[in-house]
Amino acid sequence: MTSRRWWRLVGVFCVCGLILRSAEEPAPAAPFTLASPEFPIGMFSVDNPRAMEQVAAMGVSYIHTYGSARSASPEDLARDRAYLDAAQAHGLRVMFNLNGRRYVGQDGGMEAFRQVVTAVKDHPALGFWYLYDEPDGKHTVDDLRPFYAFLKETTPAIPVAIASAWSKGWYGFQDVLDILMIDIYPVQHLPFPQSKLNTMTTFTDGALRRGKPVMPINQCMNWKVLAGDATEYRGSPTAELRYPSAEELRYWCYSGLAQGVRGMFWWSYYRSVQGDPRWIRETFGPVVREFAEFTREIAPAHEAVRFERAADTNLIMALWRRDAASYLVLVNAWPTPQTVSRWMEDRIAAARLTEWGSTRKVGATLSGGQLKVGVMEPWEALAWCLDEVEIGPAPAK
Repeated sequence: MTSRRWWRLVGVFCVCGLILRSAEEPAPAAPFTLASPEFPIGMFSVDNPRAMEQVAAMGVSYIHTYGSARSASPEDLARDRAYLDAAQAHGLRVMFNLNGRRYVGQDGGMEAFRQVVTAVKDHPALGFWYLYDEPDGKHTVDDLRPFYAFLKETTPAIPVAIASAWSKGWYGFQDVLDILMIDIYPVQHLPFPQSKLNTMTTFTDGALRRGKPVMPINQCMNWKVLAGDATEYRGSPTAELRYPSAEELRYWCYSGLAQGVRGMFWWSYYRSVQGDPRWIRETFGPVVREFAEFTREIAPAHEAVRFERAADTNLIMALWRRDAASYLVLVNAWPTPQTVSRWMEDRIAAARLTEWGSTRKVGATLSGGQLKVGVMEPWEALAWCLDEVEIGPAPAK
């Protein structure tokens, strides 16, 4: 069966599914806005309903496919709407890939682009636009400007995202995006904890300083799937290339959150299952499912008190004060263990700490304006729920 015939059938199934689901749960609200308390957790290359079902169970709320916006033909537009229907049937929203490189700089590109946007802009599963994937070196900001302007004129409330790798001019597209997505995938063959996970941390810091909301795209695959028959790939022995571990995934989740990102995506479902379908289910799923639950509990997750001085000792720390409870995240942003005794910067004098989720018990205490933790493991992320909180500096002795 061809993919096009498959998606025509999907459209029929989705209509039936939506009728059955309508009495059970509401359709997802649309579109995403930057004023929303929501913290999008997304996955690239989720190409069919079976994949949608699997990632939805892992806490993923947004999906993407490279197969959208192929053209403005009636058949391709019908397939795009069928994909959105399928996402809606699974309670997901779509970061809709507008496939910018197919239209920017092409004869008739703007007219075809307009037709694609018009065909899907009112669909309830549309979350936000993905205008271009890594444009640096392919097109300039001026090339993209009329396409961005059309999106803001036609759908002013829907954010526009562009992804950038850590290239020479990665920061040069700020005028044609509302959400800056960044990607770097540092886990290759080195055993834990030797991979330089903090390359994403450094990239995120730089992106946040540009002033636009940031959504990192983290590694969800093994580079081996791209190596082909080569015995060495990207400077690593192909046979030794590996997937990220649970500890590494957890580091990216909580370090990015504590830095102040606006959401988080992963690349990619297709590449992850291409290598070993068990990894995403057994390693990735439990980590991200728990992280998604944490972001909902602290919503709005992107609004936190950040401890800027923590970076002086390779730590990342943030505090969420909510009506029901307060929460604290501490991340060791270094590949070696360290014992922590941290000044709370006069924000909390004392509190009782309860480990949240699968956080390891480390005998942490918070009193006298000091957070004391036993030895933190390399790249370890700790999260606590706080009660009996005393706000402000510690009383003078």
